[in-house]
Amino acid sequence: MAKTSSKRISKPAFKSTPKSAEPPKAGPPAPYSTPPPVLRPFLETLNAAHIYIIHVDKHSILAKRRAFIVPLVMNIVIAILLIWRAQVAIPTYIALILAALGHDSKAKIDVATTDAWSLVYIAGTRTAMLFMDWALARFMVPWPLDFVMRTPESPLSWRWKLGFQGEEVVVRKSRKWDEDLKDDWLAEDTDGLVYQERIMPAINRTWVQTKTGYLMMDRSWDLDFGAMIAADDLVKKGKTTLADFQKTVIVYSEAHGWLVWPVWKLDEGHEEEGRKKIVLFKDKLTGMGKENLFFRWIELIQYETSQPGGFTPERQADAMKKAEELFVSQGVNFEQFWAEVGGTEGLPGMEKNR
Repeated sequence: MAKTSSKRISKPAFKSTPKSAEPPKAGPPAPYSTPPPVLRPFLETLNAAHIYIIHVDKHSILAKRRAFIVPLVMNIVIAILLIWRAQVAIPTYIALILAALGHDSKAKIDVATTDAWSLVYIAGTRTAMLFMDWALARFMVPWPLDFVMRTPESPLSWRWKLGFQGEEVVVRKSRKWDEDLKDDWLAEDTDGLVYQERIMPAINRTWVQTKTGYLMMDRSWDLDFGAMIAADDLVKKGKTTLADFQKTVIVYSEAHGWLVWPVWKLDEGHEEEGRKKIVLFKDKLTGMGKENLFFRWIELIQYETSQPGGFTPERQADAMKKAEELFVSQGVNFEQFWAEVGGTEGLPGMEKNR
C-alpha cells in the first residue's frame, strides 16, 4: 500500500497589533536633575516635605568656635537665670494657690482690714509677676531647651559628636514657609517668587563665603543637625566624600523623587569668568605703565575681604572709594578705566552676589 505523502501546512503568521508608543516620561524640570547614586544614603535621612541646601563650610576652626561659643554662653546664662527665677517663683505660686483654696498662707489677704489702694497694688504686682513669668516661659525657656534637647539632634549634640573641623557639611532646611508652596512651584523659572525671595538669597555666593554654618539660621532657613551628623558619618565611613556635598539645592518631587540643582557649577563658571577678567584688568594697567596699581588693588581687596563680617556691599562701596583715590593719585581716570574693561563685575571680591 502506497504511503500517502503528507505536506506540512504552515500556519499563517499572525502579527500582533503594535501598541501605541507611550510618550516618553518628561524629565525633571530645569535646573534640576536626578541625584548621583552616592548621595542616596544621605537623601534617605531627609524629610521630603522640606527644601534643602547643602554646602561645605571651609571657615577656620577658630571662626567656628567663636560662632558657637556665643550662643553656648548665652544659653547657659539664660538657663541659670530661669533656674533662679523658678526657685524664687515656685514657693510664691504655691502660697497663692493655697490662699485661693482658702488655706492659711503668706499670700492670703484679709480683705476686711486691707484698704482699697493696697488691694489694687497687690493685684497689680501679682498680675505683673504672672505676666513676666508667662513671658519668660513663652519666649526664654525654649532657647536653652532647643539648644540642648531638640530632636532628633540638637546644636549641642551636633558639636559634641563632630567637634570642630576644618571642613564641615552644612545642611539647611526650609522653615514653615514651605507648607504654603503650590504643588507646581518646581515648574517656575528661577526668576519666580520662591527662588528670588527664598532660594537665591540663601545660595548667594557672598553670603555662603562670609558666614560659617551655625550663623546661617534665619527666618527662611534652619539647620538640620541630624542630617549634618549623618553626612559627617557617611564621609568618615568612606561612603561619600566632601566633594559630594558641594553647594546644591535638594527638593523632592512626587513625579521624580529627589532632585538636585548643583549650584556650585554656577560658582565654578563664575570663577573662570573672574580669572579672565583679572587678566584683562592686569594687562590694561600694564599697557598703561601702571602695573603697580594692579598689585595695590589686590592688596586693598585682600585686606577688605579679610575683615570680620565679610566683604559686605557697604565694604565693597568703601573699597571702591579707596580704589578711586588710589587711581586718581596715579593719574588714571577711574570711571573711564572701568568703562574700558567692562566694569568691576566678575573681578574676585567685586562680583555681583550669586
